[in-house]
Amino acid sequence: MVLAVPVHAEKVRKAVNPKGQAAYAGPTGTVVGVVRVSGPTAPSRDDLLSKIPEQCAGAKGFYAPAFREGPGRALADVLVTVSGYSGYVPAKEEVKATTIKDCAYAARTYAVMFGQKMEVKNIGGRPQMPKLLGATSSAVMVAVPAGDAVPLLPDHPGRFTLVDEMYGGVQADVFVLQYPTFAVTGTDGRFEIRGVPTGELKLNALLPTTMSVKSQSVTVQAGKSVEAEITLEYVPLAPAPSSSAPVPPQIP
Repeated sequence: MVLAVPVHAEKVRKAVNPKGQAAYAGPTGTVVGVVRVSGPTAPSRDDLLSKIPEQCAGAKGFYAPAFREGPGRALADVLVTVSGYSGYVPAKEEVKATTIKDCAYAARTYAVMFGQKMEVKNIGGRPQMPKLLGATSSAVMVAVPAGDAVPLLPDHPGRFTLVDEMYGGVQADVFVLQYPTFAVTGTDGRFEIRGVPTGELKLNALLPTTMSVKSQSVTVQAGKSVEAEITLEYVPLAPAPSSSAPVPPQIP
């Protein structure tokens, strides 16, 4: 096993707290709510399913649809953030823990604040090799069943892909942010974001697999919870034109 190398603390500070501010200690509130989807139901991701080997057949149902819905068209795996406040808000914990079982991660979207590490614990019955594509680390780690969690260390803010190098097709989106006011929805579509500085802020939602996005204003008050509902519209991409289709005339 090759251990991942921690990111230097100064690199983290420059990214998440470039002004060297003290941690925000002012009034905060909570933003809670639900994300739903409108439009057609999710198509099957046949291109991805073809990469999942037979040993991982149980994972195909988890990864098959382009997005996962719950009752009432609640939408899972949505990254929800609150932005627009000033000041430095540190992460509440050092580790974002998750699991992998029989070729499927516990979620299809993850979010961490830059400086946090991810840990993947194997709770299934076969070895897995979690890897964070996009990170410069060349660490190779095997998560053995019932063994220690494997650490994954994003080395810059941005979007990464969490894969399993032992079995193809197993993947999740990982967003490494410069602030901690975020959540990811489950199959009930619910989210809860605590410790949000007060003020007129922006509530943002993103479904990575379709790149559906929406932003709306939200007023956060001290010691209170504000409820919000977000609907992301799914608009299928138009099929690419056939090479045998007639070419439309050019308009001068």
